[in-house]
Amino acid sequence: INEFRSELHDIERLLMGMKPNQKERTAKQGYVYRTDQLFKKIQNIEEMGKFRSATDNVFDTRKLAAFMYKINFLTGRKEDSSGAILRKYFEENRYLSSQFVDFGFDWEVHPAYRWALQPDNIKGIFSQLELTSGDF
Repeated sequence: INEFRSELHDIERLLMGMKPNQKERTAKQGYVYRTDQLFKKIQNIEEMGKFRSATDNVFDTRKLAAFMYKINFLTGRKEDSSGAILRKYFEENRYLSSQFVDFGFDWEVHPAYRWALQPDNIKGIFSQLELTSGDF
């Protein structure tokens, strides 16, 4: 948060707003979003006030999503035909956030940030985290 506050003053409200609500936790959908679901989640957070940059420019929904991808809060996520999960990070594939064109990727809150969003149930993180899709 401190590293990127100079780009987005209210970054903490944005990132903490990504915490799954009760409905999302029950459906186990709180960390993986299709693009339309991600935009809806961000729009719900924006209802508490618009986000502004250090130069006082307003961040719209798409720009907020791209920002979260740029800081690696979000990763691109796709399952291939065999069920393997492919993850893409900003440094590897900057084009995924370009205007949020749909390349067939979903968006996932990076597992490292889930600890901060759900500190009330640490064991629950493991039951919701899909590291691979194979059975062990």
